[in-house]
Parts: sequence; C-alpha cells; structure tokens
Amino acid sequence: MNQMIKGRGEACPRDSDRISAARFVLLSNAHIYGDTMIRFFFALMAFATLLAAAVIGSSHTIAQEKYPTRPVKIIVSLPAGSSPDIRTRIIAQELTKMWGQQVIVENRPGGGGLIAAQSLLSTTADGYTLLIAPASTFTVLPAQRQDLPIDVRRDLIPVGLVASEAMVIAISPKLGVDTFADLISLANREPNKIFIGTNPSGTLPHLAARLLIALSKAPMTVLPYATGGTNEAIRDIMGGRVHAVIEGRAGIRGALESGDLRALAVMSSERHPTLPDVPLATATVPGLVAIGWQALVAPNGTPAPIVQQLVNDLRKALDTPDVRLGIERTGTPFQSVFSEELVRFIEGEQRLWWPIVKDSGP
Repeated sequence: MNQMIKGRGEACPRDSDRISAARFVLLSNAHIYGDTMIRFFFALMAFATLLAAAVIGSSHTIAQEKYPTRPVKIIVSLPAGSSPDIRTRIIAQELTKMWGQQVIVENRPGGGGLIAAQSLLSTTADGYTLLIAPASTFTVLPAQRQDLPIDVRRDLIPVGLVASEAMVIAISPKLGVDTFADLISLANREPNKIFIGTNPSGTLPHLAARLLIALSKAPMTVLPYATGGTNEAIRDIMGGRVHAVIEGRAGIRGALESGDLRALAVMSSERHPTLPDVPLATATVPGLVAIGWQALVAPNGTPAPIVQQLVNDLRKALDTPDVRLGIERTGTPFQSVFSEELVRFIEGEQRLWWPIVKDSGP
C-alpha cells in the first residue's frame, strides 16, 4: 500500500510543481491576451484614423458643394449700359437666385479689356471674382501688343460663351443721309469731318470702325471713348459733335427707340432678327463683317471643382427661358459652348482676326 501511495506520489506532480505549471499557463495566456489587446488597440486606432479622414473628406466635399458661401463679383470690361454689361446683369440676376448669394457686376473699362483682365488676375483664384471677357480680349489685345503683362491663353480659364452679336452702324437723324452708301459718299465729299464714336480703343466696336474705314476707303475719324463708351458717344451725337456710332443693338436700343439714332447697316452675313429691315453692311462694302461675343472666364488656378460648378450653373442659367430671351434681345441667337469646346472656338477666332488686327495697325 505504501508503495502504491509512494508510487502515486512520485507519478503525480507535487503541489509546488502544480502551482508552477499553473503560473506558466496564466503567464502564457496573459501574453497571448496582451498581444491580442495590443493588436485590437492599434486596429481600433487605425479605424478611428480612417473614419476621421472620411469625415474630413466628406466635410471638404460638402464645403465645395456649398460654393458660393459669399457674394461673387463679375467684372465687365465695358461701361455700364453697353451690350455686354446688360447681358451680364441678366445672367448675374439668375445666378443670384440660383446660389442664394448676391452676384455683383463691376465695370472696369479701358485698355481694350486689359484693365478688367488685370483686375481679375490681381484677386485670389477662388471663384469669387470672375470676368465677362469680350472677343477683343482674346482676338485684339494679343495681336496688337507684344508686351502684354498677361497671357490670355495661360492666365484665363474659359468657362462658357454667354452671347454673340453683330455690330450695328447708326447715325444721327440730323446728318441728312438715308443709306450707308450715302454716309460713305458724304465722308468722301467732306474728308475727316464725319466722326464715329465707339467704345474704348481695342474693343470690337472700335476695331469695326477702323475696318469700315480700311475697306471703304472713306476718310472718317474714329473717336474711341475711354470712359463712358457708347453712352458718351450718343450724348455727343445728340449735341452735334459726333455723327455716327458702332455698337451692338442692345447698347443703342434706347436711342434707336427714342429716335435719337437711326440704324443704317448691320455688320453681319445675315439680317439681324430684331432689325429685319436694316440692310447688311456687306451690300455696300464687301467683307465688312464684325460679330462680337463674350465669354465668362475665371483666373488660372481656380479649383477644378469650382470651375466645373460654374460650367454647370452657367449652362442652367443660359437654359432658363427668361435669361435666353433677355440675352437674345440684346444680341443675336447663339449656341452656347463651354470648357474645351469654347477653347477651340476662341482659337478659331484668333486665327480669323489676328491677321486683320495686325494689318489695321495700332
């Protein structure tokens, strides 16, 4: 019996051995559990980091979607009351309703559009200052001046075409001529005594007047108004100091309706839809065509999501029946183009006009 007990005592672990074994098991499990907890902790931290990044990204996206959160300014390179100014205000009113933020129109005439473009580029490229650039900004300035302080191709991002219009030649009814041919005959009889008022030097109306003289060979004098533009020219016409003006119909509509001006010719290849009885200038002077256009542009560096929103929102605004009708009343019907398609359109206009501008001189 003692042997069996002794044997059992030798076969089974002693109490101290059992305690040591238990400690080993506990320590081993604690190590395993500790590693697991550490891995769980780091996994939890990684998840929290990803969640925070997702929230920040979502907040950033929401912030972009809310553009604009304050008033937006659109600069116009021609005086108040000009055709581009009128159209810009129509668009600004619609964007104000769409965005719930005031869209302010600021007129910065002069320098053939250079002053307005420089004003745009002096601001932060964040979508809160934009420019309605006339055709002359792209087609006249770069061809006239080799030392421009801006590069229109590099510094301006075309957003969308907002208008197209043919220039109209109008005269004072007191001048005593009935047709465009009569005006040219009078100028030939009285060299340099017929004065044509236009918007500032380098604008399309000014260039159109120079083109008229170049093609007709009629000795007229062109008076570009650095400030006031067409409005000042009309005042001088009423005062008898100027005899004719070249401008889009919108810019002279009031004077036409009041009888202070009379339209003689439209400088396009087809009749103006709102002036169907006014003949084409090409019927008297072949090649005398001058069609203006304006485009909304943003400064280079404007975030791509904001540029895309501007494209989308401008498209919606131009598709609004009231906006479309208002713009076409001030110009002529046109097909809107945006982004890259607008860039190609501008490049085509530059190929067309640059030789003409260079040949016409400064």
